Amino acid sequence: MVYRFIAETGTPDEWGSLLDGILIFWNTIGEPDFEPGHGSWEFLLHERSGLEFIRDQLTEPQRRELDQVDAYWKKNASTFNEIFRLYHGRKGKPYPNRAELEGWVEDEEGKAPSIPSEHWWWWPVE
Repeated sequence: MVYRFIAETGTPDEWGSLLDGILIFWNTIGEPDFEPGHGSWEFLLHERSGLEFIRDQLTEPQRRELDQVDAYWKKNASTFNEIFRLYHGRKGKPYPNRAELEGWVEDEEGKAPSIPSEHWWWWPVE
């Protein structure tokens, strides 16, 4: 299935660095003023999932940046888990669902996909 990241205009080639743009707050978890619900921070999980759905459309440097984000979040698991505990607290409930990614990514029919279990960032890092 082909997906489209609708939260950003243009094509991945035009975006440049994901870490300097879309995922600019990726490494700010744990900073004193980091609080989900403020600015772009609350959307880090959404952006990360949207980008994963279009991974094959990203440039090689952008794919390496996603790997860098993942490694950082896993290395800082306890902080990551604390920051996103409200999202992670939904584990075991009818979640993740399509509504979570509406406005972020869509399939060929214009529908947001459900979040697959491979998108580990939606659950606590064990």
